[in-house]
Amino acid sequence: MKDLQFAEKLNSTQAISEAGKEMLNNYRAYVYSNAPTCAVVNAFVKEAQQYSFDAGVSTILESVNNFINENKISWKLATACESINNNASTFNYINKIGVQQVEKLLEMNENDVVSYIKAGSLKSFQYIPEFRQICKEVYKQNITETKAPNFVVSNPMSFVLVNEDCQYINVLGKTFKIADNKIEEASCDDKLFNEVNALLEGFKRDGENLVAAFNSAHGDVLTFTLNENGLELTNNRETINEKFDDATKFMEYANMVSRTMNVNEKMQFMTLSNNIAKVLENMDNIVLLDCVKVLESSDGTICAISEAADNVNLTVFRSYKYGTSTKNFDFVAEALNNVVKLTGIDLTSMYEDRINEDCKKRNPEAEQIREQLEANKEAQFNIRRKKIAMLAEQYKNDPVRLALLNKVAKDLKMLEGKKDEVCPKCGKKKCECKDCKDCKDCKDCKD
Repeated sequence: MKDLQFAEKLNSTQAISEAGKEMLNNYRAYVYSNAPTCAVVNAFVKEAQQYSFDAGVSTILESVNNFINENKISWKLATACESINNNASTFNYINKIGVQQVEKLLEMNENDVVSYIKAGSLKSFQYIPEFRQICKEVYKQNITETKAPNFVVSNPMSFVLVNEDCQYINVLGKTFKIADNKIEEASCDDKLFNEVNALLEGFKRDGENLVAAFNSAHGDVLTFTLNENGLELTNNRETINEKFDDATKFMEYANMVSRTMNVNEKMQFMTLSNNIAKVLENMDNIVLLDCVKVLESSDGTICAISEAADNVNLTVFRSYKYGTSTKNFDFVAEALNNVVKLTGIDLTSMYEDRINEDCKKRNPEAEQIREQLEANKEAQFNIRRKKIAMLAEQYKNDPVRLALLNKVAKDLKMLEGKKDEVCPKCGKKKCECKDCKDCKDCKDCKD
């Protein structure tokens, strides 16, 4: 809430309409005497959407939404913690104990929050529905599939098993364990984990959907489509369109359909139906792994890059030239270099953020020096801006000198790599000079 600066945003601009002014004044009055909360901000976002005709309200709403979107998971986590803490029910006591541990994540930035959740920081609090839903979203976000003439990169699906001190995922038949922010190949004796992941190999992927098909003896092609919303059953003749969110109801329907089939066909159909029912029962634990990217190249090579917070695993599942292998690396750049050697494909552009984070870990002193240089550079620009502002005030009635200052201001913008951000008359950023009396008629900052 401190970083959001909600009260400051409310006072940053004025509404145009009377209704907008009244709405903003209500929230300003509240935050004047009360600390803003996630619930209040969420209520503002919902209400402000009704004032899209008001440029002032829309400006504030856009600023608030930008912050929330940049901190999407952190914001949902903060909202959940706040809601649980405000629940006075006696049955909520255990949940509040969980919140005391989870709130520590809110001291981190968004990337770290997501990384810690992926590493299992919420694994002990899956009994709290709000946290369980956040985990589900974290594992399913950032879904990508990149296609190129000579390769395809996609995220695999896996049944995820979360234990007390680690979590297990399955990538193309291999089991990996994530514990203490590190990933490594491992084995898992959990029967359900192994059974469901083995069944997933029999489904085709269509985006976020799992698809299976059955060809009946009568020429019907039955298509089963599974996703987080349940199961949809259709056929090629468009005479069947059934939806199920419960495995028991689906099996009742499957039994009814199988009555008209011969013995062999019925056996095949019921085997497939049982497999689908088992997967449907466990869809809440089946996720797209955004921490894993599978590369399939045109020469038949298949490999996977699996990320944890503190290391990266590269597993080669098939390579005519190099065979199979699995190896852990401290930094993603090392894994990417090996991918280039294996396939000649450079995936660096997909890992720019991770590479930057690894550089900071590898050489923190260099990063500190870079930040200091950036700070010194910004300080020099601030001095120049103030000098321009002072001269603009001094020569505000001299059009010749103002024209010269205008050119100097534009040159300064070019040095900063920015465009049209400084008012040539008052030297301030244009977003800050709307109410400046000295330049209210300045053509460059009227907008």
